[in-house]
Amino acid sequence: MKFVTLAALAALSAAAPALADDLATEQARADYHQARADAARAQMQKEDAQTQAEAAIDNAGSAQAQADNARQQAQASQSAAAGAQAQADVATVEREQALARAHAAREDIEDSKFPQ
Repeated sequence: MKFVTLAALAALSAAAPALADDLATEQARADYHQARADAARAQMQKEDAQTQAEAAIDNAGSAQAQADNARQQAQASQSAAAGAQAQADVATVEREQALARAHAAREDIEDSKFPQ
C-alpha cells in the first residue's frame, strides 16, 4: 500500500509542473480574451463619445447661428426704436409749438373781445 501511495505521489509530483503550465496557459488565454473584450467595449465607448461630441459641436454651431440672428434682429429693433424715439421727439416739439400757437391765438381772441 505504501508503494502505491508513493507511486501516486511521484506521479502527481511529475504531473504538477505540467498542470501548472496548463493552468497558467489557460489563465493567460482567459486574460487575453478579457482584455480583447475590454478593448472592444472601450472602442465602442470612444465611438459613442465621439458621436456625442460631434452632435454637441453641431448644436453649438446651430446655437451660434441663432445667436447671431437674434443679435441682428436686436440691432434692427434698436434702430427701429431709435427712429421711433426720434419721431416721438419731433412730435413732442410740434405739439408744444401747436399748443403755444393755440395759446397765442386764444390770447388774440380774448384781446379782440376786450380791446384796451
